[in-house]
Amino acid sequence: MKLREQWFKIGIENPWISSADDPAFTRNSFVGCFSVEELEQNIGHGNWAIGTAFYYRDLRFINQVEGGDEWLTIRHGIAFESMTLEPSIEEGNFARLIRGLLTAPKTKCQTLTY
Repeated sequence: MKLREQWFKIGIENPWISSADDPAFTRNSFVGCFSVEELEQNIGHGNWAIGTAFYYRDLRFINQVEGGDEWLTIRHGIAFESMTLEPSIEEGNFARLIRGLLTAPKTKCQTLTY
């Protein structure tokens, strides 16, 4: 539960995510995925409400745009990127992107050099 609290705090500090109201962004907004394929399928479904959140291992994505594809990206306890993921799904690069994010140390995430 400690991690979920940390994720929630990071999300609620974001002005777009904190404005989510249909549904509201809560500690229970995070949906776990058991594989990169499941994460890709969920995110690729599209048309997500602000505050929709998915995670795989220690990587989280929280949607920041109503019906859109702009995801606050969190890893190592920091929000380090705002990512549009649909192009990487359409181009077949999503799994490679996720593997890169999962192997990047905190310093690489902070400097956006993953």
